[in-house]
Amino acid sequence: MYMAIMQMHNAFAWLLIPTGLTDFVDGWLARKLQVESARGALLDSIADTLLMTVVIISIWFLHPEVYQFHWQIFAAVVAVWSVAHLAALLRYGKPASFHTRFLQFGVLLFGLFAATLFTWGFVPWMLYLAGVVSLLGAVEHFLLLVLLPDWTPNLRGGLLEVLKNRPANS
Repeated sequence: MYMAIMQMHNAFAWLLIPTGLTDFVDGWLARKLQVESARGALLDSIADTLLMTVVIISIWFLHPEVYQFHWQIFAAVVAVWSVAHLAALLRYGKPASFHTRFLQFGVLLFGLFAATLFTWGFVPWMLYLAGVVSLLGAVEHFLLLVLLPDWTPNLRGGLLEVLKNRPANS
């Protein structure tokens, strides 16, 4: 965040890329080595939220023109996900940590958008694609909050997994 505020554009961009990659590798290794845990999933969700927050704020400092002309997509995604996180806190007493493929794909698309923005420049369709997928991921998130009475981390299959595994009389 400091680099963005100080307009250290290149340093920020080149720190952002390995940060995103290490987040991906960390999750992949945990799954591959079968060392996933509820605590790790929760910490990963918190770290993802913090990283996305830093990126969103850093865009304001390093590329304010993106907000000037495309603020609606940021406002919609931030508002919906803020409500989603608050709903999870109210429902479970802690942040949801579903890690669905839909959510992961939205985060990946936003990360690719940010990496492209900070290294090569603004590509509007990437922002809008990431925004749409993120909003659809939020819809899935809300549906999971309704369907799951207990905090359940790492639902890779998302809504389809939950619906498939529901008892027939539910």
